[in-house]
Amino acid sequence: MVGTHDEEDPKFDGSNWPELNRAIAIAKFVFVQDSDYDQNEPRKGAYLAATFKGPALDWVASHHNGDPAAWGTFDNFVQDVRQAFGVHDNNITALVRRELDQLTWHVDVPVFFAEFDRLTRALNITSHETRVALVEQKLPPHLKMKLAEQALSFANYETMRERFNLMWAMDPTRQKQVTQGKAKKPRCGSCGKKGHKSSECRSSKN
Repeated sequence: MVGTHDEEDPKFDGSNWPELNRAIAIAKFVFVQDSDYDQNEPRKGAYLAATFKGPALDWVASHHNGDPAAWGTFDNFVQDVRQAFGVHDNNITALVRRELDQLTWHVDVPVFFAEFDRLTRALNITSHETRVALVEQKLPPHLKMKLAEQALSFANYETMRERFNLMWAMDPTRQKQVTQGKAKKPRCGSCGKKGHKSSECRSSKN
């Protein structure tokens, strides 16, 4: 529904700066769809503020709540928020770079590459050589050894990602774990069919 929030909306708490940009983008998309926001700048600001939590929400409550005139235009409200919490492009870039530096290899390989792709896109890192080098830095020793044994090297990042995803999907240890994780269906002692116990068997009752 247009003009409402759900659990999927970004929640800006004053420190997760990229979330503010996402919340602003979503808000502007809503404003385009819903004419109730036309020429109603305080309402636009209130919509964005409804996605805040923690210190960011406390700040709105103390500076803007109860006084429609204090909201000003939506753009002015956004500028006030950015200034209050130090949301600048350089700071956001530094935060994302720190996230990328702290990203570690994940046993669930597609999860690792999904996060790696998100962070490198945010930093506009598009060079295959750079992305391959960054991934190689994060590989655990046993995978580095495996690449060395197979004399594998990658010039194309997409090729590298596909190869690791395939290795993960074909890993016999993982496949065994998946098989063991599936609940086994009981076999009926009366009719011999799977899916129910003899005490639940309709055939024996009939």
